[in-house]
Amino acid sequence: MRFLVTGATGLIGRKITSILIKRGDQVNALTTNKKNISNSSEIDFYFWNPELCIIDEKCFKDVDVVINLAGSPIAQLWTKKAKKSILESRLKSVKLLERLLLKNNKIKYFVCASAIGIYPSNMDIEFNEESKYISNSFLGNVVNKWEESCQNIENHNIKVLKLRIGLVLSMESGLLKPIAISTKYFLGCWFGMGNNYYSWIHIDDIAQSIIFLIDNNKRGIYNLVSPNPIKSKTFVLEIANIFKSKVILPSIPYRIVKFFSGNMSELLIFNQKVSSEKLILEGFKFKFPDLRLALKNLLK
Repeated sequence: MRFLVTGATGLIGRKITSILIKRGDQVNALTTNKKNISNSSEIDFYFWNPELCIIDEKCFKDVDVVINLAGSPIAQLWTKKAKKSILESRLKSVKLLERLLLKNNKIKYFVCASAIGIYPSNMDIEFNEESKYISNSFLGNVVNKWEESCQNIENHNIKVLKLRIGLVLSMESGLLKPIAISTKYFLGCWFGMGNNYYSWIHIDDIAQSIIFLIDNNKRGIYNLVSPNPIKSKTFVLEIANIFKSKVILPSIPYRIVKFFSGNMSELLIFNQKVSSEKLILEGFKFKFPDLRLALKNLLK
């Protein structure tokens, strides 16, 4: 099969494309960096700029499945300009791909990243794909509009798979690396009582679960998180245990976090207990179902 992947140079994109190439699939990729076009022998790169509605239409040649992982990074300072880019980069990416999808009769499968940020911050509810709750927050609004932007594609008999991705654990980028380094050197701590839930997933499991769902022709919404969400305090203590270090700093009160980070504090004190039961019932087997096993692999 031939895949078209956006966000192929990102954390999840790199992992997915590596797996696809190793098993013999072919990969086209859209990039905003023209240097990638001439620097890769295994992936056929094509230039695009979603915010300017520019795309090399040759990227769709012989493609069977489109995997859209594009979007401006969430983990950046939430200035007015950045928030606009976070939202519009996602909506414009889908809109640009939609335009070509509806011109191309061969492609019948569109896979789009989403996020568990659509769920409200509430430790008393375990959210599944049928949950009607939508977070009344910046992230909740972004993810909701992101998913809605796929509706017109679905209306044209193209199968759409939406991936609500949790906290991806990797030492290449993301939240784990700074927490691990600070905890290793006795600077680890948590916010408030540390009771907020992290619905996490190992980088290997996120890539394999996406490919599993595609291989099994699944459609609709799937939560991509491990079966064992963990409280933030336990998360830090597990890292400290692996490094044989101690947590000596006091916890940081929520009010201080909110004072210094404003509405961006939802990134730091999110609290979502999310279920992966639907994915498991489809037959997916997690390689790293519990946190200790995942951390031992990533922090070795």
